[in-house]
Amino acid sequence: MIDARRLWKQRFQLEWRKRIRYLRYMFNDHLLVGLIIVLGGIAVMYERWAASLPDSFPYPAIAAVVFGWAAAAGSVRTLFREADTVFLLPAEERLGPYIQRAFFVSWLWQAYGLSLLLLLAGPLHARFSPVSWPLFLFGLFCFKGWSLWASWQGSYIADPSFHRFGAFTRFILAAVFVYLVLVAAPWPFFVVLVGLMAVLSICLSRLTRGKTWKWERIIAEEQRAATAFYRLANLFTDVPEWREAAKRRRWLDSLLALIPYDKRHVFFHLYARTFLRAGGYAGLYVRLTAIGGFMLAVIDHQYGRAAIAFLFLYATAVQLAALPSHHRYSLWPRLYPLPQAQPDAAAVRLLSILLIGQNTVFHLVLLAVSPRLLWLATWLGGNIWGLWMAGRYVRLQRGQKAGR
Repeated sequence: MIDARRLWKQRFQLEWRKRIRYLRYMFNDHLLVGLIIVLGGIAVMYERWAASLPDSFPYPAIAAVVFGWAAAAGSVRTLFREADTVFLLPAEERLGPYIQRAFFVSWLWQAYGLSLLLLLAGPLHARFSPVSWPLFLFGLFCFKGWSLWASWQGSYIADPSFHRFGAFTRFILAAVFVYLVLVAAPWPFFVVLVGLMAVLSICLSRLTRGKTWKWERIIAEEQRAATAFYRLANLFTDVPEWREAAKRRRWLDSLLALIPYDKRHVFFHLYARTFLRAGGYAGLYVRLTAIGGFMLAVIDHQYGRAAIAFLFLYATAVQLAALPSHHRYSLWPRLYPLPQAQPDAAAVRLLSILLIGQNTVFHLVLLAVSPRLLWLATWLGGNIWGLWMAGRYVRLQRGQKAGR
């Protein structure tokens, strides 16, 4: 006899301990201090920017898209595993308490995300919307609950087109709801919207009546949600649960062709391919570069810009330092008859090139928005900073690997 309540408690506690352990590696002391400094600077500049916006700024329309997507997205985290298709399938009818707790935890966690999003939009909301933020947040929480319920009803349907149409419908309804709330629309509009949601709810209930869960889809969706977190955590520490797949990017092959094909560049070639094709390193590098460039373009304090450039170089070095140990469990690199110092030298070289390239992009942005002689000094300083960090963090990763 399966105790659904006890099963959920055990799995939730196990997942929570696992997440906390990885978060400790992700938000270490150095990175946390850097994030606090960056976020403090962003908050000051963001408040000034919000105060300088004209009264015609279309905040309700923009917020309808952003908050609508946040309210409609997401699904119920069930913490189901592949083996459950065998061991829990016969007990599906007795898993009601398990799903109820999974639904509540999912709603609570995603409601917390909505609260953070509203906190981020606080200066804009206070200026451009007459609706108080508690009332707006309460409405978002209610819609999020309905959206999660509607999303869970898709667990009884296997047709992919049904899920695409359902996700699009929830987004449209959420965007309209947010817009109506922000412009303080008359109550008949809300009556019509709630009526549509009620009709959809009745249709979904009738459509799924008598059906059973599509376990393969539920588990695949759970694995996708877990992989998103594990992929990020894997940049900081080893994540055995993460199953990675390399992705061929043919349009980047021309960059790899620039590397000489001989035994002196074996590990440099290996790490370059790894950076471009696996682990999410290239995407992380591009995102950090884009975010840093955007911040440099909007911040109007020259010393603040210099600090932002150095902080983003630091964050990039910290997160890409895991690249050399990407093949630590692979047998083939150990079979190469090459000097043992070559892997570290190749990793330092690649990381140095990436940091110098990022630093150059940052200073091209600075020259475009505010040409100053100071940027030549900070460009040289940033390159030196990047070279030092490349060597330091590669050696640090090697020491941690040797310690294990």
